[in-house]
Amino acid sequence: MDILKLIKERRTIRKYKKKAIPQKIIQKIVESGIWASSIHGFQPWRIAVITNKSKIKEIASILRNKSKSIGTGPNILMSSTAETIYNSPTIIAVYNTKVFVNFAKKFRAEYVKIAQLSEIEAISGAIQNIVLTAESFGIGSCWTVLPVFCEKEINKILNLNNSLLTILTVGYPAEEGKRSLRKPINEKVKYLK
Repeated sequence: MDILKLIKERRTIRKYKKKAIPQKIIQKIVESGIWASSIHGFQPWRIAVITNKSKIKEIASILRNKSKSIGTGPNILMSSTAETIYNSPTIIAVYNTKVFVNFAKKFRAEYVKIAQLSEIEAISGAIQNIVLTAESFGIGSCWTVLPVFCEKEINKILNLNNSLLTILTVGYPAEEGKRSLRKPINEKVKYLK
């Protein structure tokens, strides 16, 4: 498939079939993440693939409990995210190891801020690679950010201690999904000659 066509046709999927993704395909999906631009080779990401249904349910439960302790608007979003995670056959937690920030701390303070931004940019590229590669295999995904509010609890379940950036839900779509409209390119892009 043409990459621009794939990008334009990709939709966020929140409902999945109860069908496992073959290990071979999962391997290719996460492998695409590690081939993102990597900040001088530092590769600040750590990726955890979770197919254990009890761990997935436990993470969803943490989010449901958190949704009960926050305001009405965030509550709806948090409980929706919990439901998406709960019904996903596979989730992919993406972490920042902060390896580049730790390197930058050896130099002037302003380099740390640049290193922080560089890590987020590199990891976002890895996440986008994962999402697009999943789509190329006919596998839907949802890029969630609200689990970061429950980072400590999730890290305990996964036995990890890095900085959680997202949990991606992935699976064979059980819905068409949604894609928001895009504003015209001339409103968002400026060409300078």
